[in-house]
Amino acid sequence: MPQLTPAQRALLRLVCWVAMADGDFAEEEQVLLQKLVARTLPVPAGTAADAVQTLAVEALQQPDLEGLVADLGDADERQLAVKLAFEMACINQRPDDASAINTAEKRAYRRLVELLDLPEAEVAEAEWAGRQELEQRPGLLQLIAGALAGLGAWPALEDHGAVPPGYWL
Repeated sequence: MPQLTPAQRALLRLVCWVAMADGDFAEEEQVLLQKLVARTLPVPAGTAADAVQTLAVEALQQPDLEGLVADLGDADERQLAVKLAFEMACINQRPDDASAINTAEKRAYRRLVELLDLPEAEVAEAEWAGRQELEQRPGLLQLIAGALAGLGAWPALEDHGAVPPGYWL
């Protein structure tokens, strides 16, 4: 991923670090990170999963958190880091977790928020935005595709081939 700016790389490494704080990189976390990579970075279609695996390997090493936060730059990038890290901490609850957010990931998230040193109102705003994004209901096509996934009867929504999804209805 050499095409990344230092700020993009830092953002993704911080979010991945929060995801792996509990020692588990759950499928939900991988999917969320793949969507983030596909949305944020100029990567060719189908390579988001490879980029996520590269980030996961990097996250296994103890990162220089202060250095990564310093690479973020302006307040908007720092607020985006809060939003994405919050989403990552909330996306996967392990069966033995007592709260909605895994304890280890919650500690990592709080550590990141401390390092980002944003006003409390901006942190609350970023968390609200993250919560809203996580609560978005899937659309009809996503529900149908999810129900038929693996049956070979419905094309993946990520594929933008010549046949539109309505063709299969």
